[in-house]
Amino acid sequence: MSEFRILPPHLDADFNAVRFAFECPRFGRFEETVRFAPHARIDAIEEPVRGGLLTLAAILIGTSYYKAAPAGLVNVEAPLTRAARRLAELAYGPGLGEFYVRNHLPYPPALEIAGPQALDAASPVRVAPEAMTGRPRAACAFGGGKDSHVARAILDAAGAVSEPVSVILSPRVGERLQSMTDATLTLMTRVIDPRLITLSRSGEALNGHIPITGINSCLLALHAAACGQDWVVFANERAASEPTMQAGGHPVNHQFSKSLAFEDALRAAFAAAGAGLDYFSVLRPVSELWTAHYLARRAPGALDVFASCNRNFIFAGEAVLAEGQRWCGRCSKCVYTGVLMACWLTPERHEAVFQSRPLHDPANLDHAFDIAGLTGAKPWECVGEAREVAAALHHLSTDPAWADAPVIAGVKDKLGQRWDLAELASTFADALDARSVHRMPPAVAAHLEA
Repeated sequence: MSEFRILPPHLDADFNAVRFAFECPRFGRFEETVRFAPHARIDAIEEPVRGGLLTLAAILIGTSYYKAAPAGLVNVEAPLTRAARRLAELAYGPGLGEFYVRNHLPYPPALEIAGPQALDAASPVRVAPEAMTGRPRAACAFGGGKDSHVARAILDAAGAVSEPVSVILSPRVGERLQSMTDATLTLMTRVIDPRLITLSRSGEALNGHIPITGINSCLLALHAAACGQDWVVFANERAASEPTMQAGGHPVNHQFSKSLAFEDALRAAFAAAGAGLDYFSVLRPVSELWTAHYLARRAPGALDVFASCNRNFIFAGEAVLAEGQRWCGRCSKCVYTGVLMACWLTPERHEAVFQSRPLHDPANLDHAFDIAGLTGAKPWECVGEAREVAAALHHLSTDPAWADAPVIAGVKDKLGQRWDLAELASTFADALDARSVHRMPPAVAAHLEA
């Protein structure tokens, strides 16, 4: 059986960096360096917590290199708690589901996780937020989109001191993210092994989607542990648990590492490592329409800086956005976000926010069909529940301000072929009130009111 080895991470205290090394059966050794913020001293984290969290980060970062030439055995050369082993099974299984399917590989994979067994760390002493002498401190993941802005606004309302943190691959990514917020971002940098980039571009190595939120979660946990913070907060939505498609009777989810199942696995792994922090998603219980409504009504200052279009992070070629542009107006993410925000914005304000009229462009009709569940599979993007998108489109078709927009008018007659229109109307009416299961502290959950 071919073997992919995850080697023990090496801490370089002089540069506040960690080197992660991997052995791939076809391409040999890879090494990646993660540079942490100067104020987040990784060598200040006490053992065994530091070792446990570094092992979790190595497991998740390893998915970037494993996909170059997938192996049947993933050998972690560091002690694994039961929760860490389970996290690895999820990361290299459904966490790479899209990668397997799009590369025509067997899914689910025949995969074994190996590594020495470790006992759980002693349960960390946690101070309930209401018993703290000061305000809870949070490392809050920031990606520039509506969810990130709403998450920070909710944490502020809950009385937390939140630090927006981004994991970047280059200074240009950091600059682009900084342009999407008035707050000062804390940046940590992943330096990908350049040989992996060369192999991927040449086609020698396989390429595809990885559980990137899982990687970032582990790195933010290290940051929070180094800074003595209480919470690691992401803005993963309820819709992230909905599969993108079915393959051979098995669900495949582009957003699996944002799902509630993966959140629970990370929480268990962090606790088993002895980390005295709480990891949760602040948007888990609410709808995407709730989030869009909150942004439009309670965080209007973010409307002219937020962006969800992935072309913001393309810096070469024809796909580069023009200077000052945050939205291409022609991709599924632009159409998806545009549909949600249109429910709460006038067409004039919508055009100013999106720097174009994505819902008036007939070329975007196919994107609308995809995100509304009319084609059998969602796009391979971070988009929400098909039912909720369909409900938003149905609502807009009844709004005189939006009904004649070509995308809205073009999808109107198709919705009834897939959905019960009365149920869509009910879904929209309930969107601001419905709540689902979550892992938030009560002090935060109390502030998620429409």
